[in-house]
Amino acid sequence: MRRILFLVLLLANVLVFIWDKWLGPPAQISQQSTLPPHVQPLKLLAELTPAERQALAKSAEAAPAPIAPVRTPNPTVTAAASPEICVSYGPFPSIEALQTGATRLRKPGISVTERLVPGKVRLGYWVYLPPFVSQHQAEEAAGLLRRRGVKDLYVVTDAANRNAISLGVFTVRSGALDRLRKIRRLGYHALLAERFRDAPRYWLDVRGAESALPAASMFSGLGEGDVRIGRTAAHCGVALPAAPDPGTGP
Repeated sequence: MRRILFLVLLLANVLVFIWDKWLGPPAQISQQSTLPPHVQPLKLLAELTPAERQALAKSAEAAPAPIAPVRTPNPTVTAAASPEICVSYGPFPSIEALQTGATRLRKPGISVTERLVPGKVRLGYWVYLPPFVSQHQAEEAAGLLRRRGVKDLYVVTDAANRNAISLGVFTVRSGALDRLRKIRRLGYHALLAERFRDAPRYWLDVRGAESALPAASMFSGLGEGDVRIGRTAAHCGVALPAAPDPGTGP
């Protein structure tokens, strides 16, 4: 009887050993034993407490938004997208000034055409006394002015202004006005007029991208006297008339 009981217990221990080693479910591996000390174990969202869920939401709101990469515009594409226009620059006082201006303008994508038109060049400002009835009266008036200290005058003999008294030609308007006021203080009704001569005027007709065409200030120093080179709008593909000359105004 004892022998049978011993065999039963021995068989039970063997069965338990076999079940534990090979047939039973694998033992749960502790996460704490496999993770480094500073790493928290992974949890599912459903396993979080309400306090942990609220803290997670606040950290997501505080996180900075991703920065989009900055794209540098392609200058070739930008220039091509700019609308094409036509303008005229001028007047240039000489062919040398015209060619210098054309050299400053010429670059890829810009078409430059030179144009010559009739025009006038201001010689200066003329201060004078209008024609007297006779040459004798003009000579008497001129002598009286000399005795009163007025110099650099003469009686005009050409047909257009015969018997007038010329009191000087000035390149600067302010100098002419000073002379005019001095003569009038002596009691004479002096006049001021602008003097011109016929001369060709030169223009540059330009076509290109609007962003590539410069302001008229590019031609600083190429003008003549107080005649400044300007920029005017033009119609592409149409023969251009003579643009207004800013130097012929009053």
